[in-house]
Amino acid sequence: MEHKVYRYFQKLPFVFDPNKLERALDQVLEIAPWPQQLINVDKKYQQICLTRKKGQKAPDCYYEGNGGVYHVFVDGKEENRQQDLDEGEYSEFISEFNHTYFKEVYDEINNYCKKEYNGVLGRVRLMLSKPRASLSWHRDPEPRLHVPIVTSFGAMMIVEDEVLHMKTGEAWFADTEYYHSQFNGSEVDRIHIVASLVTSCSSCSIVNKE
Repeated sequence: MEHKVYRYFQKLPFVFDPNKLERALDQVLEIAPWPQQLINVDKKYQQICLTRKKGQKAPDCYYEGNGGVYHVFVDGKEENRQQDLDEGEYSEFISEFNHTYFKEVYDEINNYCKKEYNGVLGRVRLMLSKPRASLSWHRDPEPRLHVPIVTSFGAMMIVEDEVLHMKTGEAWFADTEYYHSQFNGSEVDRIHIVASLVTSCSSCSIVNKE
């Protein structure tokens, strides 16, 4: 089968152990359960932070970095939504999770980003999408990296005109500075590690803009 070449996605050259990912998820949830207060009105999305600002204490740091700034079109005009925050401030992996496999995942991806993208990871979150749920059509100020932990084939990510199902354990760069969304059309929760990529340049897009 021919390997598909994507414009807005880039597969990283390693795969993480699905069983270890699920075990790490269970270990985190023993410490920081999914929050009771959901981040959207239809109650279909939940987040837990794996990184924090320096000096932040548990348990507040598990949930403080949820949300963020993004851009949507309303009546033909782009508008900012949610609160402003500095992705680069969330540079410290939460020590209460150091015993989990997620620390190894974080270190490997962060080291790769330093070498390949001249950047580092900012906020890193566990993000849960309920079955038959989708996000708005929006764009972020920076790219994202994804590692699926729990997924099914009906869970898709869309950037502009490209659609991708990410398999459990894979690691993907998604150029979310472009307009994008995701939908979980499956019958199970979709849970990903989602990390922001912070760089010193104005953009590390993989897309040739010429």
